[in-house]
Amino acid sequence: MKTIKVLLSSLAFLTAASLSAAAATSTLTVAMSAQNGSGEVGTATLTQDGSDVKVVIALKGGPATTPQPAHIHDGTCASLKGVAYPLTNVVGGASTTVVKGVTIDKLLAGVFAINVHESADNLGKYVSCGNIVAK
Repeated sequence: MKTIKVLLSSLAFLTAASLSAAAATSTLTVAMSAQNGSGEVGTATLTQDGSDVKVVIALKGGPATTPQPAHIHDGTCASLKGVAYPLTNVVGGASTTVVKGVTIDKLLAGVFAINVHESADNLGKYVSCGNIVAK
């Protein structure tokens, strides 16, 4: 009888562990909307890679060669706060960054937005933004 209880307990533990792993968000697409008349729209795709998140930004309508700083900010597009995680500059509408030590689920549990600035010389002008929210 004790063996059956141990076996059932082990099975319950393994089932719970699999369900929690399966429940983790592996990919999330964030719609990026134009701001301040920029016309810059697109997506930011977040992909979980172990304990890191890969962020791929793809925008249309921006400059071909001017580097545009990008960040994950605390807050929403309507009310951005400080930079939580820096991202690689968007150049020619594209940026790829691996953010170390964060999960998509951690981002979803908080209030975060991905924001792109016009240029390093004009950080105060936002050209595209998307709130990180579950679909």
